[in-house]
Amino acid sequence: MRFAPFTFRFGCLRCHTAVLCILIFLAYGFFAKGAMSAETAAPPIRSAAEIDYPPFSIVDEQGKASGFSVELLRAALSAMGRDVTFKTGPWAGVRGWLEKGEIDALPLAGRTPERESLFDFTFPYMTLHGAIVVRKTTSDIWHLGDLAGRTVAVMKGDNAEEFLRRKNRGIDIRTTATFEEALRELSAGHHDAVFIQRLVALRLIQESGITNVKVVNRPVEEFSQDFCFAVKEGDRDTLALLNEGLSIVMADGTYRHLHAKWFASMELPTHRRIVIGGDHNFPPFEYLDENGRPTGYNVDLTRAIAREVGLDIEIRLGPWAKIREALARGEVDAIQGMFYSHQRDLTFDFSPSHTVNHCVAVVRKEDGPPPARIEELMQKRIVVQEGDIMHDFALEKKFKKIFAAEAQEDALRELAQGKHDVALVSRLTALYWIKQYGWETLVVGKKPFVSHEYCYAVPKNKKSLLAQFSEGLNILEKTGEYRRIQEKWFGVYEDLPPTLAEVMRHVALIAGPLLLLLCGFFLWSWSLRKQVAARTEALRKSEEFQRAMVDCSPVAIYSVDFGGRVMAWNSSAERIFGWREEEVAGKPLPIVPEERRGEFDTIRKQIMAGQIFVGREVVRKKKDGTLFHGSLSAAPIRDAEGEMTGIIAAMEDISERKASEIRVQHLNNVLRAIREVNQLIVRERDPERLIEEGCRLLVENRGYPSALIVLTDAENRPVSWSMAGLAAASEELAALLENGN
Repeated sequence: MRFAPFTFRFGCLRCHTAVLCILIFLAYGFFAKGAMSAETAAPPIRSAAEIDYPPFSIVDEQGKASGFSVELLRAALSAMGRDVTFKTGPWAGVRGWLEKGEIDALPLAGRTPERESLFDFTFPYMTLHGAIVVRKTTSDIWHLGDLAGRTVAVMKGDNAEEFLRRKNRGIDIRTTATFEEALRELSAGHHDAVFIQRLVALRLIQESGITNVKVVNRPVEEFSQDFCFAVKEGDRDTLALLNEGLSIVMADGTYRHLHAKWFASMELPTHRRIVIGGDHNFPPFEYLDENGRPTGYNVDLTRAIAREVGLDIEIRLGPWAKIREALARGEVDAIQGMFYSHQRDLTFDFSPSHTVNHCVAVVRKEDGPPPARIEELMQKRIVVQEGDIMHDFALEKKFKKIFAAEAQEDALRELAQGKHDVALVSRLTALYWIKQYGWETLVVGKKPFVSHEYCYAVPKNKKSLLAQFSEGLNILEKTGEYRRIQEKWFGVYEDLPPTLAEVMRHVALIAGPLLLLLCGFFLWSWSLRKQVAARTEALRKSEEFQRAMVDCSPVAIYSVDFGGRVMAWNSSAERIFGWREEEVAGKPLPIVPEERRGEFDTIRKQIMAGQIFVGREVVRKKKDGTLFHGSLSAAPIRDAEGEMTGIIAAMEDISERKASEIRVQHLNNVLRAIREVNQLIVRERDPERLIEEGCRLLVENRGYPSALIVLTDAENRPVSWSMAGLAAASEELAALLENGN
């Protein structure tokens, strides 16, 4: 029998050096207890906020506590069903109230060695480095060592003061009641520098209107500060409550929203517009029109987001490789369309995807069908766009003959000219250029080699800007603007312009003379056939583009007839379920587990009766037999006469969301277990009774299937133990403990 251990360590018991190690053996996914029952009778948590520590803790115009840390504490306690009240005052007073027990918790406290004996801290919700602020005329202070022999102001009692006093650096330390006071005295020439947290300095300078000071653009890395919630030392109940609430708001997106609200204005440039970069030749996503102006799907999406969240932007398009270099140099703040990959994630932060882009092989008709497998590409002369995701793909697969073009248009042109065997490009972009230039000799592959998420991307230090775009995407989805932009750029092609044959038909019809009637009829008939052929070709292209638009969707889209046989199956369905289109076409839908067949038949009959489903949670099966949670939306398909001919469905894999819910529930159980074991340790002094009661409590009250608690000596050898649940039935485990293992 195998167990996954979760370990807690506590201090010495009795007079010897024994260490209590509690091993709570969890079978992940088995939780008998759901959400914690509401504590409606519990009194509000008493807290206090500093009056002048922006943007973390401030007093607003109505005299109420506000700021990032204050709102974060409110949200964390709200997630636990608790209210909070705030007093306000300077840091010295706020800290003193907690030391005396007049309040229960602080929303903002830097964790330092000096404070460990006074307070208990939650896990940190932010880590910052210190910064040095000087007058703009100062040119000889860049590092911490440059402060030797200088007068430096800090806020009294702040951990910046504690850090400077830990070591004698020859600094003349002066204290003030607030950091704003310190900055004003620096501005007036009373000090040489202020030692402060960078974000606090930026906000205070911005709000106070002080114009003759600057933040030295080199963080003091020796001073790393963890910001946490704090409680009075020994208050384990409140600490566990805060840890649990904080974990919930960090998992459900509340933390990200608050971070964007309070920090975006400081991290975003204020002296210029925000520069959003993109490819100048990647239609229909982004490109320069005939007048040299940015246009395309990405451009419309970025402008719509900027309007919603109030960003002042400049869209700058250029060669893709140069735009990426500009982002690295800081000349561009964000890229509006970048394919996500694990390798790129090491350098950039990505928003949620705003579409999925399928990259395929394109070949000349004379060379046969496009390759569908990697093995077929190995000996080919392959052309890709320089720096594109398919360039990365080709290098990763170690293809022998790789050629890079500046743009995908150039790659396709060189392919049409016979310079290469295969182009690896975006399917939608290929269709666009083939129509634009009439490259009828090129064939676009149907099976994508990669289907990457297409996102906004920023450098690792621009998370607030990224949060703005993520927030804007959510707003556009709710208002319907996102769908409108997609339909505009990924809709069907416009009708073809009149052909020469159509012009000839009209000329023939008005030529008039009876003598030419037969000839005119012949010409009209010939023209009509040409027109039909042209319209048929236009329809074929339109259907290809519609199919590409459906394939572009990040969700699986498929349709079945009323007998449950598959009629259509997009690329995302292949990616999510594992079956290729040719494997399922005309056959019964394979994704329904046998035990869910009754549910499927019921849904099918309800849709046949005219019902529509949106976001219904179901369990479905992949080709490899694994089951997953999906969100199903389905509706009937009707023909021109309004008769139902089948069912169309969209399926989103929500396994990650469900797993996240389980992880949050798991973390909740762990945190509650910590709290109850902490209470038990305070209450029970007999080690034998402590471990026995601890095991019983974890299994019976917290829903864990198994628990084992072991008392060890100083050399980590088992001295005494207790087991409950599955562990108690394990003879093998008991034998190991008896043998001292």
